[in-house]
Amino acid sequence: MQIPGTYSLTGKGTIPESLLLLTGPVGAGKTIYCRQFIIDGLLDGDYCIYISSSLTDKQFKTHFSNTENLNLYKNSKFINPYLCKGHLDNRDSSSITGLKESEGSCNKLSLALAEIQTAITQINNLAANEPHDSSAKNNDQNFASSGIRVVVDSLTQLLTVFEESAVLKFVNDLSFLLKDVGAMAIFTLTSPSPNKYLINGLSSILDGVIEMNTELHRNALARSIRLLSIKAINHKPSWVYFNIADDGSLSFVNELSSGTCTLCGKAVKGTPIVDSNFLFDSQTCLERYKKLTELYGSNTVTEIGLPSEVINVNFFFIDIVSLSDPSLSVKKQIEKIGILNKIIGSCESYFRTPRDRKIILPTGDGMAIGFLLSPESPLQLSTEVHRKLRIYNRGKSIEDIIGVRIGLSSGPVFIVNDIDNNQNVWGPGIILARRVMDIGDNFHILLADRLAEELIGLKDEYRTTIKYVLDYQIKHGQRIKIYSAFSKEFGNPMQPAKLLDR
Repeated sequence: MQIPGTYSLTGKGTIPESLLLLTGPVGAGKTIYCRQFIIDGLLDGDYCIYISSSLTDKQFKTHFSNTENLNLYKNSKFINPYLCKGHLDNRDSSSITGLKESEGSCNKLSLALAEIQTAITQINNLAANEPHDSSAKNNDQNFASSGIRVVVDSLTQLLTVFEESAVLKFVNDLSFLLKDVGAMAIFTLTSPSPNKYLINGLSSILDGVIEMNTELHRNALARSIRLLSIKAINHKPSWVYFNIADDGSLSFVNELSSGTCTLCGKAVKGTPIVDSNFLFDSQTCLERYKKLTELYGSNTVTEIGLPSEVINVNFFFIDIVSLSDPSLSVKKQIEKIGILNKIIGSCESYFRTPRDRKIILPTGDGMAIGFLLSPESPLQLSTEVHRKLRIYNRGKSIEDIIGVRIGLSSGPVFIVNDIDNNQNVWGPGIILARRVMDIGDNFHILLADRLAEELIGLKDEYRTTIKYVLDYQIKHGQRIKIYSAFSKEFGNPMQPAKLLDR
C-alpha cells in the first residue's frame, strides 16, 4: 500500500496498511494530500470512503470533478456525520464493536459509523462473490477492488461540531473496524492544537503521524512534509518539500535545500558531513564516495561522474508499444514520444538522481537510462512511469493511449566517445536490457536474472513483486532467466506472448 510520496518520506516503495494522523497548519495542503490519496486508491481499484462534516455531497463531487474516468460514484462513498439521520436499532448497534447508542453528537457519529460498516460489508461481499478471471485483466490494469481507503478530513471540524469525547470514541471505534479489514486511512488535524492531550489520545489510537509545514521562501509559500513515525517501519524522519500543480496533483522535491550530497544527490537535512570541501548526507555516502575515488580517481568522480573505463551500470530500457503502426501519423508518433519523455522526467526516482549519476540515451521510440549507484532505481522508475501512464491514459481514445514495455538489467559497459566527442556507453549491460525489453508486451516490466536476484535478496517486498518466468535463449545462443515485476499497481501479470510461442 502507498501514500502520496511514499518513497520520498520513507525511502521504501510501500508501507504496511496503517491508520495515519496528518497534522499541519491551515493552508499546508492536507486536503489536497487526502485527495491524491483517494485518487491513487481509485486507480488501484480500491474502495474509498471520504468522511467530512464540512462538505455536502455536491461539494464532494466538485472536489473530484476531474476524475470522471476513475469510477468515483461506483467505487467511493461520501459521509457527512453531521447530516446523518435515522436511528440505530438493536441489530445495528450490536454489530459494531464497542458501540452503544446515546443522545446528541455521539448518536450522529454512531450513525456515521454504521454507514461505514455497511459500505465495507457490501464491498467485501461483492469482492467475495466476484469470479476470478485472469483473462479479463486488460492493459489498463482495471482489477477488482482488493483494498479499502478512508479519509476523515478533518477531525478539527468534527471537534467544532461534536464533543471531544464523542469524537475520540468515534475514532477509536472506527480504528477497530478499519484494522479488522486491513484498511488504510488518513485522519487530518489542524496544528498547532491547543490540546496536547487530544494529540496524545489520537496518537495512541492510530499507527503513525505525518506532519506538514509551511514557510516563506523567496517571497513564495513553500510546503514540506515528513513521516514522523509509523509502526513497523524504521526510517529517519526528514522534511521533504512538495508542490501542488494546477490540477491538484502533488510532486515531491528537495530543491529548497541549502546543499545536496556529493554522492547521492539528496538534499542535506541537518548538519552535513564535510570532507575535502564536499558535502555528504551520511557517513555511508562518504565511505562509498571514497571507494569510488580509489577506483576511478577523485577528478573523474566529482567532475565527470562517469569513469572512462569499464563500469557496472543498472539499466532501464523503455519503448512505446506499436509506435510504428502505419495508421499513426508522424505527428502523433512525435507527440507520444514527447509525452513519455515528460512523464519520465517528472518521476521522483529520475529527478532525485543527479545528472552526473545517470546516463541518458534516447533511442527514437523510447530511451535507455543507466543508474550508476542504486540497483533499485530502474525498478522504482518503472513503477512510477506505470502509475503516471495509468493516470494519463484514463479516458483517452485508442489512438492517444500510450503503452510501453520495459526491460531492466545490470552489467558492465564501456564509456566511449562518439564522433562529436560526446560520452556514450556500449557493452553487455545495456545490450541485455534491450534484449529483455524486446521480449515483453504492453506494460510488462521484465528483468534479467542478475538484477532480479540482487533485488529479491535486498528487500522482502521485492520477493512478492518480482516473479521468475522461465529461461530464455536470446541472440547468439545466450540463455538467461527472465523475471517479471508486477502487482495490482504496476506491471503485467500475463506471460509474454514470445515466451508462450516457444
